This record gives sequence, structure tokens and C-alpha cells, in this order.
Amino acid sequence: MDKTRCKIELGNNRFVQTTEWNDEIRIDVREWELKDEKLIPTKKGISLPLHRWKLLVDNFEFWDQALTEKRVYQSHLGGNVYASVQIKSVCLDLRQHWLPPNNTEIVPTKKGICLRPAEYVKLKDVASVIGDFVPELCSIVPCPYSSDHQNQLGFLRCTECNPDHFTEW
Repeated sequence: MDKTRCKIELGNNRFVQTTEWNDEIRIDVREWELKDEKLIPTKKGISLPLHRWKLLVDNFEFWDQALTEKRVYQSHLGGNVYASVQIKSVCLDLRQHWLPPNNTEIVPTKKGICLRPAEYVKLKDVASVIGDFVPELCSIVPCPYSSDHQNQLGFLRCTECNPDHFTEW
């Protein structure tokens, strides 16, 4: 059963919504559309488990710097989800990527959302409010910060950090 904890508008019919679904808390950044006088979610957006949300929030200062300097910055949030800023971009792109067969580089998919400057500023503003609705965030330790990632072997064994390259050692 879907249980919404909060839904906060970022502007332009885009929302951050925190829900419980199948015993997992997720934070969606998604565009909604008006249909039959009712707002409904579209496919344009991304759904993040709490550890990926925390990595996104932890990188706000790096996004700010990249956007100010108009330079490339990309961060892996886990499970082939990346947040990125491109050269001369004014947007933060949150997107699922995938590794095509017989390819060595991952590529972006359509699954994601590009936040415009005002939406990104609002996202930063509401990030602290999300913690009021999701107290579980206080106890989340994203896998890159965990003790088993303190060496290269631990990092390489992590299916969250290396979903396309995981092999049993």
C-alpha cells in the first residue's frame, strides 16, 4: 500500500514526494500533470531510496559550485543513478543510466528529470524539511561511507556501487 508522508512543490508541476511503498521509504522527484482536474504523476522523474537521497543532499555544495562555474560534475548516487551538471548548464540532471550489451560505458536513459535553476534551489530548501517527515534519514549511512568501502575490494564487491560490474570473488 502506498502511503504519502509529504508532497512539496518545486514549481512547474514538479514535486518532491516521500512515500512508503512495499515497506520501503522512497523520495520521488517527479513531474505531475493535470488530468480530469486532478494532478497525477508522470514518468518524468526519479524515485530514490533513502541512501541515494542522502548522497544527493550531501553533494549540494558540489552542484552549486559546478553550476556557478559552468563546468561538468557528475556523482554516482548508486544503482546506476547519477546526478550531473553539464558544461554551461544551468540545470541539475537526475537520471538512471544503463550499460548496453558489449559496451564499456554506461549511457543515460529517459528515466529521470532535469531540474531548472528555481526548482533546484527549492529542492535544496526543502531537503531539510524532508527530514521532519522521514526521521529514518538520520540513521542512514550510504554505502560509500560504510566501513566495508574503506578498501578497493570492498568497494568493488558492492552491488550498489558497481551494479554492472559485480562478480563473485
